[in-house]
Amino acid sequence: MIKTSKRDLILQSIIKAYLNDNSPIGSSELCSRMSVAIPASTIRVYFKKLSDEGAITQLHISGGRIPTASTMNAYWQTHLSFDKGLEISDEYFLKELARDFEIYCMIYGNKYQILEEILNLNDRFLVLNFSSDEIALKFDRRVEKFLNNLLGISLDRLEEIASQVGLNELKNRIKELKRTKIYFQENEKIVFSMFKDERFKMILDPGFERLMGSNLAFSPLFDDGYIGIKQDVKYLGDEAKMICAGSVYTDYEKFFNYIKDAA
Repeated sequence: MIKTSKRDLILQSIIKAYLNDNSPIGSSELCSRMSVAIPASTIRVYFKKLSDEGAITQLHISGGRIPTASTMNAYWQTHLSFDKGLEISDEYFLKELARDFEIYCMIYGNKYQILEEILNLNDRFLVLNFSSDEIALKFDRRVEKFLNNLLGISLDRLEEIASQVGLNELKNRIKELKRTKIYFQENEKIVFSMFKDERFKMILDPGFERLMGSNLAFSPLFDDGYIGIKQDVKYLGDEAKMICAGSVYTDYEKFFNYIKDAA
């Protein structure tokens, strides 16, 4: 068994206290809460060390400590698991949960689709048939030839290529198609607090998933102090993907545990 150092025990306790109460904690209060007996005088020594490291900070000179945003980033990287998809069977419960935790949440269809066929309608339109959907474009012979070389490609990869080569009509049609697959979207007001510029539009769109890359995203995609979380879910019986975003100081473990308990 790996022995946890006093430094790590104290830091973990500060994080847990702040997630529970959302208020700074002092050495005496932390001493009374910890399951391991560590004197308040020793805790004060570690407060100083952790402050010097940049792991915790004081909002006021005489106040208690809180974890820094970088500490919370590291915490979520080790405390969130994405091994198993969540099952969501009650959208009203999820809506209330997102509001209570002040988390932006979007769920959208994640069905894998490939480009199966391209139809030329009298040199007026091109119809792109995918596994279960279709997209219509204005006819362009060069585009028709280009797309015929991409048969069998996935919808997501086609969206990337359309952006890279400047096929704006196709890119916009794919975005429109993906927007029709949004099953759930709640707490958009959180998005406006996270982004003070036009970037807020990105996260309201399912294509934001490609920008995230991994299951967790921090700065520079988000401003400091915010986090994006992506994971597979089963929403009302359908395979889907969920994106959550909000403050790094929100208790996402508790949020996801509530969802699991309700399944």
